[in-house]
Amino acid sequence: MSETTPAPENPGPEQRRGSASSRLRGILTRRGVVLMSLVGGALLLISSTMTWVQAYGLGSTSTVQEVAITGADLAETVTAMGLVGLAAGIAVTIAKRLGRIVIGAVLFGAAGIALLAIRSVLADPANAASAALGEITGTTADAQRYELSMAVWLGFTGALLLLIASIALLVVSHRWPDRRSRKYQVASAEDAAADGSQAPAGNPGAHGTGAGNQPGAGNRPGSANRPGGPESGPDEFDLWDGLSEGQDPTDPQR
Repeated sequence: MSETTPAPENPGPEQRRGSASSRLRGILTRRGVVLMSLVGGALLLISSTMTWVQAYGLGSTSTVQEVAITGADLAETVTAMGLVGLAAGIAVTIAKRLGRIVIGAVLFGAAGIALLAIRSVLADPANAASAALGEITGTTADAQRYELSMAVWLGFTGALLLLIASIALLVVSHRWPDRRSRKYQVASAEDAAADGSQAPAGNPGAHGTGAGNQPGAGNRPGSANRPGGPESGPDEFDLWDGLSEGQDPTDPQR
């Protein structure tokens, strides 16, 4: 007789909540917040160079009957807030606990300014485009019809990402461990090795008995594979510390 394979059980509400909370924790990590800041700032900058409002039917007093108005023409602050988002994403990679709070407050303000500017365009494109339209056409005539493009929603998405990243910095960034420069870890290991080599040779308790505790045993194979060991290369955050102090990141002695 053939055995029947039991049907897979559907995940319960508790399992779904657990998976959702794990995904949320993954988003609110340092790496996730950095990515949100960089992507949000890039979306704002890209959308500001694209057409947000298309104006049609400008009348006989205008030399053109159709005008495309970019986001930078409608809201000059959007470009600046995009740059703030990019700078905040880079600064979070090396900032300590207090610095992350300050960056979060600045980023929160930038996201709020960008959202307000984009909201004014979405709520009343005719009023938002009147000043820019007059500068382009040289007349005070209003267009008969205004159409919003998808680029304005692209900028709105970028501003929302900046807002989420700023809230994460203000609420959960204090739980992130501060990164310690690897040069201090290597120096501590060298100091400990020097103290062990200077112990009295006649004191067996200083080194213990057995080949595992003899000088140089710390350099045996396997010790180089320990996490944080001197053989493991520095990550991108440690390279920022070295660059800020004038060190060459390509130096093999680092």
